Amino acid sequence: MTEYAFLPPVIEVSTAERIRLVVRNIGRLEHDLMPDDRGRALGLAHVHLAPGASASNDWTAPADPAEVRIVCTIVGHETLGMVARVIVRSRADAPPPSR
Repeated sequence: MTEYAFLPPVIEVSTAERIRLVVRNIGRLEHDLMPDDRGRALGLAHVHLAPGASASNDWTAPADPAEVRIVCTIVGHETLGMVARVIVRSRADAPPPSR
């Protein structure tokens, strides 16, 4: 997280993939990461961080493709573009791993 952006703005994972989502606030302001209702139902946690702080969330993507919208709920940050997406693709549709 930085001022008014999540980097990267899109995270793509495969169905049933186990990941560790590491969130760092590298900005000068407090920020948070709030998944939409579906994301919270799938186990993605709300994270609120002061500048310089970090947190992690171990997560297993659902067995079916899905898309989760993430926003920063600090007043005005979403309007300024602080939004991201987690896209869960079937393994057949997932891009090959980068090297």
